[in-house]
Amino acid sequence: MMKRLRLFALTLASFVACVCAAPVLMEGVAAVVDGKPIMRSEFMNNLYRFQETPEGSAMTEQQQKEYVLDQMIEEKVLLSRIDRDSIVISDAEVDQRVTAHISQIAASQNIDLKTLEKAIRAQLGVSMAQYRDQLSKQIRSHMEMMRVRQHYVGSVSPTKKEVDAFYAAYKDSLPRQYNCVLLSHIQIPIEPDSVIVDSVKKVAELLIDSLNLGIKFELLAKNHSQDSAAAKGGDLGYFRRGMLDPAFERAIDQLKNGQYASNPVKTNQGWHIARVLGRKEDGVRSAQILLRTIPTSKDTADVIHLADSLQKAIKTKDDFSEAAKKYSEDRTSNFAGGLLGWYQKNEMEPAYVNPVANLNVGEVSEPVLIDGAYHLFRLDDARQIRELTLEEDYGKIESMAATHLENEKLEALVKKWRKEVHVEIRMTE
Repeated sequence: MMKRLRLFALTLASFVACVCAAPVLMEGVAAVVDGKPIMRSEFMNNLYRFQETPEGSAMTEQQQKEYVLDQMIEEKVLLSRIDRDSIVISDAEVDQRVTAHISQIAASQNIDLKTLEKAIRAQLGVSMAQYRDQLSKQIRSHMEMMRVRQHYVGSVSPTKKEVDAFYAAYKDSLPRQYNCVLLSHIQIPIEPDSVIVDSVKKVAELLIDSLNLGIKFELLAKNHSQDSAAAKGGDLGYFRRGMLDPAFERAIDQLKNGQYASNPVKTNQGWHIARVLGRKEDGVRSAQILLRTIPTSKDTADVIHLADSLQKAIKTKDDFSEAAKKYSEDRTSNFAGGLLGWYQKNEMEPAYVNPVANLNVGEVSEPVLIDGAYHLFRLDDARQIRELTLEEDYGKIESMAATHLENEKLEALVKKWRKEVHVEIRMTE
């Protein structure tokens, strides 16, 4: 059943391999699903990649073909729900994912984008524009499948008993980690003085008064909002729940279409005047007027001084843990002494790569500025190969168990949907 964990979860890593020119036989249609073809070349490319996997190498050639075609048919069945359910993925969402993915590749290789562009042209034979276009198609397909998945399956939160059972059943099949590090960090944000926060809030309240007097939201956004959406009258577009700041989402949850919030909303960016423009089943189209609360040079200097002082004072792991509990603003790790967990180096957050690259086990990095906060990193351990364990990797294993349970629910739905659409297999060999 572990092989099903990869069902419908097309990885971007496999796409990079796909871009390389694999042998392609004479073109034809391998199958038709709900009126949409699976081309023979597409099937053969997937087959070549599958044959290189341990799972594929254990099968006969006929079994490989049947398995790959079956997976592609089920993927098409899943994608057939896109039109039926009017699911729309905006170009902006796709472009954002593409840019983030390319940046992550560059960061993981410790190279700049120009060097990456040269490598793509040399190794894949395509320009960066062509690579982005091909990657966009893959990411859009992936996002569409995830949107269908979310709509029909949602998120599963396995119990500890279910996680333990999953680990017991599949621990020998779980992926190993290679060239990995165990990290902890302290995150100290640069926050503006309360005087600044209060003064900006008063400006936001005056703008709400202007809205109450009948001045158009779009006009005020263009003249006052301090974000990229200002030129569009504050229009942020559609976002699914969970993608925006929680405080902002709580505010728009209380609003009807066309309404704006009667009080400004505070986030780490500043004060927002929120408005709802429209709703869909899978998201809300909102707008905002953002007034940023910008720290002064003194606010920044105070944080740098604190971070420098901590870096010099920390001598032991216990010292680091106590400092994280006292000073770190990362609520996902400060209670655990700043522990972030194990990372494969090629999967690390791009901003983490350089600060920890030259650390020895037990050392603490110099303070580094990341997304408006100064961070201190400690390298707690490093290994070339390690197995996942419940004690050190419960979060990762819990996520795998959730995916496993979600896949079981989704597989049952796809089997049902497959009976509802026309599937014609044309490939005879």
